[in-house]
Amino acid sequence: MSHWRRLSRKHRTLYLVIALLALAATALASGQLKPLRTTSTTEQPVVPDINAPLPPPAAVFLQKTDAFPKLGNVLLVAQLTPDQIEDKAKAGTRQVATLGEILLRDDGQGGDATANDGLFTSVVRIDENDLKTRSDQDQTVLKDSKNTDVPLFSDRVLSGTETQAAFDFAAFEKGALVRLARPVVPLIPTWPGGGPTTTFQDRVLMIRDPGVVTDPGRTIDPCTFAGTAGGEWTFGNLMTQMANRTASGIDPSVFTETWLQNWTAAQTLNSFGVPSRLQMQSIINQWRTESGGGALDLAKAPVRLLAIVSRVDLRRTRGGGGGYGGSSNGDFLDAGEARFIFGFVLRPGWRLSGGYNTGNSPQINANGCRALPFSVIFEYRVPKCDCPSVRDWAQRWIDLNGFIPGTAVYNSRLAALTRQFVNANSNPARPNGSAIGQVRTNEVALQFPWELREFQLTQFPWSHLNETTTNDTADDSFNNTWTWQSWIVSQVGPHLFPALWNQSIPVVPLYFPSGNFQGAHPQMPAVTFIWNAPGLNLPPGGGNNRDNWGRHRTSLASCNGCHAGETHTNFVHVDPSSPVLPANLSGFLTGVTVGDPANGGAPVRTFADLARREADLRVVAGLSCLSGPRADISAVSASLAATGTIPVDPFPVIVSPDQLISFSADDLVANHVLEVH
Repeated sequence: MSHWRRLSRKHRTLYLVIALLALAATALASGQLKPLRTTSTTEQPVVPDINAPLPPPAAVFLQKTDAFPKLGNVLLVAQLTPDQIEDKAKAGTRQVATLGEILLRDDGQGGDATANDGLFTSVVRIDENDLKTRSDQDQTVLKDSKNTDVPLFSDRVLSGTETQAAFDFAAFEKGALVRLARPVVPLIPTWPGGGPTTTFQDRVLMIRDPGVVTDPGRTIDPCTFAGTAGGEWTFGNLMTQMANRTASGIDPSVFTETWLQNWTAAQTLNSFGVPSRLQMQSIINQWRTESGGGALDLAKAPVRLLAIVSRVDLRRTRGGGGGYGGSSNGDFLDAGEARFIFGFVLRPGWRLSGGYNTGNSPQINANGCRALPFSVIFEYRVPKCDCPSVRDWAQRWIDLNGFIPGTAVYNSRLAALTRQFVNANSNPARPNGSAIGQVRTNEVALQFPWELREFQLTQFPWSHLNETTTNDTADDSFNNTWTWQSWIVSQVGPHLFPALWNQSIPVVPLYFPSGNFQGAHPQMPAVTFIWNAPGLNLPPGGGNNRDNWGRHRTSLASCNGCHAGETHTNFVHVDPSSPVLPANLSGFLTGVTVGDPANGGAPVRTFADLARREADLRVVAGLSCLSGPRADISAVSASLAATGTIPVDPFPVIVSPDQLISFSADDLVANHVLEVH
């Protein structure tokens, strides 16, 4: 003991540690003590995110069942690819996928036949009579068509043809697992012709007929003021409905002038400067003079209607797909977009000093009124959210094909459609109760070079139309930089796979990698403009690889890339400078083949967007609508984290049919377009 007292505190501690280690070694050797298990940071349990949407499956099947009468009468089976399954395994969700609150499982339980076979199953409801009608219609179209092939698109690029097949209802009735291909559609002629548009495209998709866009009961001539002031298809009425003065208190004239003033002063958006274009003040001043010196008279707006456009192909789902990025599923948020396209005019006696030479603008009437290279596009999100409503919306547009544009019956039917998204309070959940998604402009009339801008109602419940960053477009300063190269290589490329390279890619964020990234007012100094970057792997004479397709897909998704070199477009897809109506269209819409502009022309890509839209619209009109019970997603996630298994009963309550989630199985495998154009 005296020896222990003579030791320093440091040496006492050392002796104690050695003694404890010796005792532990003896205990381990005798089996009395088990070694402690250490967990590295890489071994921490994965917290599964089952809210991540079901990736677009390789195939979808239906199978009749009577085993789950409280949940549904059919098994929905989605077959995922090996790459998708590997991604889910890494995320800790190997045996589960979701469509919003609809649960699909691959654990051999709850209707799933075999665990871990890549077939994800959910019990849902379907109207068998509806499915029988769809099967009969499929067979009728196949019988009446000259052949069974339709154009197949990978994103926006024509990639070949697809052989159609009718749904086998007889096999379904016998309990077989039946593949649900897309609804059969009629043969779509003249693709990718690059020539005149088809009757269907003119009557349904891109409505430009002078009998419609100059309908004197619904429009007004900006050069002569002939027509109807405040007609339902006039620029003035669209702005009036958007302002919604009764509810918001905003004077439509003030609402319009406030929007125009976005060009008259320099702005900063997401830290990037947006210079003024002072020619706009000249337009405002001359419009005010025309209005008698006070508030702008919206009946004298210097714009003419060019087109009314159906864009059901831009429908969004709860997974984020169908325009504006993300993956897709059939649980609808809206029925896509519908658009009004206008072009500014220079009224007789008006002048724009400096900048654009207005003498180059074509004269559009005997009084000297001129068409300016200045487009304004009103882009409405159609507020229809359940599958039957989306399907019916598509069919109502298709019905227009049976009537002649300009006739009273055609125009009144079209007006019945446009009122559903134009009129005030069309979507009470949005600012001003308006269904407008955004207003876009594309012009060189105010100043060179061509420039695009985007405007939105940015504040709920009441808002003016404010300039915003431009969706899916980085600031122009990043073009041909290593930052943009990093975006392609690290964020876009990993999502793309051969042979079609058509998988969903991320939308351009506000910030990347740690600084401001998304820009505003993208410009096009030349028709050859594209987005490119140093250091990309672009093989000479080839280019059919991840870097090339990542560059192309991101450039095409940008506003200025789509309107210039990527699609061989002369800045506009619907030309506001057309001297006579109907307005001219770009080859991107009617059909054009473009060699890759960044890689010596390889690969070659064909665009025929109106044909793609037609095929898609006809498919939506034939959707098979299902409904499914809501799963307790929180309980499923907690069970996976704790036990690695799905709860025995993931449904909190069995609800009445009117409380089920409506969705479309067909839309799980649709060619959803993710670009906004």
